[in-house]
Amino acid sequence: MEVTKVLRIPTENSRERELIATLKLLSPGTTLRDGIEYILQAKTGGLIVVGDSPEVLELTEDGFGIDCPYLPSRLAELAKMDGAIILSSDMKRIVRANVTLKVNPSITSNETGLRHRSAEKFAKETGEIVIAVSRRRNTLTLYTRNQHYLFRDRPILISGANQAMLSLTQYAKTMQHVLATLNWVELSGTVKLSNVLTAIQVCERVRRTEHDLNLYRIELGNEALSLQLIPTELATEIERSLLIIRDYFNDDTRDVTAVYEDLFGLSVSELSDMKNIYEALGYSQNEIGPEEILEPRGYRILSQVSRIPITVVESIIDRFNTLDAIITSDVNALKKVEGVGTVHAKAIKESLIEMKTGATQPRVLTSPIFDSD
Repeated sequence: MEVTKVLRIPTENSRERELIATLKLLSPGTTLRDGIEYILQAKTGGLIVVGDSPEVLELTEDGFGIDCPYLPSRLAELAKMDGAIILSSDMKRIVRANVTLKVNPSITSNETGLRHRSAEKFAKETGEIVIAVSRRRNTLTLYTRNQHYLFRDRPILISGANQAMLSLTQYAKTMQHVLATLNWVELSGTVKLSNVLTAIQVCERVRRTEHDLNLYRIELGNEALSLQLIPTELATEIERSLLIIRDYFNDDTRDVTAVYEDLFGLSVSELSDMKNIYEALGYSQNEIGPEEILEPRGYRILSQVSRIPITVVESIIDRFNTLDAIITSDVNALKKVEGVGTVHAKAIKESLIEMKTGATQPRVLTSPIFDSD
């Protein structure tokens, strides 16, 4: 099956991207994780800062300089001391050891242990990665800016990853039905606000489940190879589904990226309330009703046309503004758009006609959209 290339859009918000990038540094099989595994096995605990900028070093005292190449065994030996270890930003060198972190007392922390409180506060103040290994609980916690992440034991990871895959399969079926409904109403010019809000809610649940599964894979590292991979077609469909936001966001004062950030940042309970999705899209209170007809721009539908470059999709929407205007245009009007030409214009018209004549109204979905959490 051919997978159509879709417009590049955000699939995580900034917090999720930062967390994923940081977790990859500690994924099993990395040299940093090897050193931490030695610390966990020795049950000594440890406090590690990744970053040696002048600003970071200014907030440390005592200890001693080493400036030697990083080795997992060296990290484990130095962790036997009470103080923190400072690694270079590229994690290739051990810079200092047994240092005291001068944390700002005005910075709040929800942690109870001294090591973890220091780690959280130092990460907040410096913006650097700080890793705390608990001696008593023998656990690993990562701190970065205003986030923290507790690594889980392997049996919990395997069980959770398998459950996430089952949930993703179930939610994906719901998403496919909802998107088929959206195709139908968009191509027939009868899309309502309620169709849009439901589709975004469902697709965002699928995106979050895929994100959770990705976290499991990163934590498992090489052991994740035994987990079933997400089909390429599903990954593409998830990304394409997020174009709904580009089709319907209603705020000229903000870049669409900010709309994605707001929607992705909704809590689980906030996402369940359609009013929050409505407001994140940029609609003011009571601006339109749930049964009012909307006009999509056409990003998602056009992304389903094979071999149409992303730049061409952008140019077409800039010229026609709405999907209905694109559908009712003729080949001559389309080929006048910069970058389209006769070949692309005919391909677009043929695909849209095929989509419109081939679409059938989906049956009513009787199963619940979401399981109760």
